[in-house]
Amino acid sequence: MMTPEEIQALREHTEMTHVQMAQLFRVRPADVIAWENGELEPSDEELEKLQRLSASGAKKARFKFN
Repeated sequence: MMTPEEIQALREHTEMTHVQMAQLFRVRPADVIAWENGELEPSDEELEKLQRLSASGAKKARFKFN
């Protein structure tokens, strides 16, 4: 589980906009905003991807899901 603050910090660390993160996760930008505001929880699949992104330490230009 990641808190809304952790999700926002991850997005900021990776230097992604809401739109860029939404594209990476194949969700709407409004969903990313809702994750960060605690209004919506990421699905199990999205949470796994968030954790993989966090563990990678990568910036946006270097990260792709396999």
